[in-house]
Amino acid sequence: MVKAIKKQKQKIKGLDYIHFSLLSFLPIFFTCIFSFQAFAQDIVLKFGTLAPAGSVWVDVVQEISNQISQKTKERIKWISYTGGVMGDEEEMIRKIRIGQLHGGGFTINGIKKIAPELEVLDLPFMFRDEKEVDYIYDKFFDEFEKYFEQRGFKLLLFTEQGFIYWYSKNPDVKTFRDIGKTRVWAWKGERVMTSIAGILGTSPIYLQVPDVLSGLETGMIDSFQTSPMACLSLQWCKLVKVVINYPYRFEPGVGVISKSAWDKIPKDIQDVVISTFRTFQKESSRRIRQGQAESLEKLRKMGVKFVTPSQEDVEWFKKECQEKLWYSKDAGYPQELLKKIVSELEKFRAKK
Repeated sequence: MVKAIKKQKQKIKGLDYIHFSLLSFLPIFFTCIFSFQAFAQDIVLKFGTLAPAGSVWVDVVQEISNQISQKTKERIKWISYTGGVMGDEEEMIRKIRIGQLHGGGFTINGIKKIAPELEVLDLPFMFRDEKEVDYIYDKFFDEFEKYFEQRGFKLLLFTEQGFIYWYSKNPDVKTFRDIGKTRVWAWKGERVMTSIAGILGTSPIYLQVPDVLSGLETGMIDSFQTSPMACLSLQWCKLVKVVINYPYRFEPGVGVISKSAWDKIPKDIQDVVISTFRTFQKESSRRIRQGQAESLEKLRKMGVKFVTPSQEDVEWFKKECQEKLWYSKDAGYPQELLKKIVSELEKFRAKK
């Protein structure tokens, strides 16, 4: 009887130990589960851009990121650093490559730092209108995407800065040639802009984007080129007296993420991210184009003088750019790519 009681106590003791062990393990077990879930939900992507908060570019990406967050039940979070707080585009690309940022929205200057082949889209007088842009985007999208992947980036959004105009503080500017008589701004190392300045008969003054406004205020520079919406959103418009009313050049825009950051995102979330960005592909361009048209009207209402260059002036500038810039030996794009795009544009124009 005593032995039976002892065995029963030992059994209970063993069960108590097992029970205690389970109770001790469960908090650890659930902590592991919840930690994993938290980790799975805590996908934070840091994006940088020169575009200021409240601009169409930032608003579009914010809307996209909100939709992605809803579709994934907030398993992914986007943090946007706007207005160049993370530096100019070259600095942001450097930060992406060392992991301080995961991605960004870039103009042609940043695009060419990643995929120099896309400089071909930036050439003066390449496109006549937005329909031609859309045609080439659709025709060559897969090829353009590969250029980014080869450099360790995933292309999320292929959009645009838009068509580019010349602006000047000098009220006497009436032609493209007149721009060459003023102090012209360019990004440092920007081959196309440096070549254009040379064609116009001047050497550019190199400044980073955040320094352009002060450069205009101090008289370091007189003239610059950008899109109407950028001119307004960056406040450069406050000092502009003249716009040459001819959109002579087009600039693409992109949203990209580093492949190293992209590959860490679960496949199901990747699918949501890509499909959402692709859905907004044409919508983002539509909004930007609408914003550009509205910005031109705002500039007129501000009293900025719009001067239309003569046909002779346009033809001279176009001929010079094509001869001295398009097929230059130091171009970042392969000549074969330029020839293919020109050929496709000729086919497209023939159908009109």
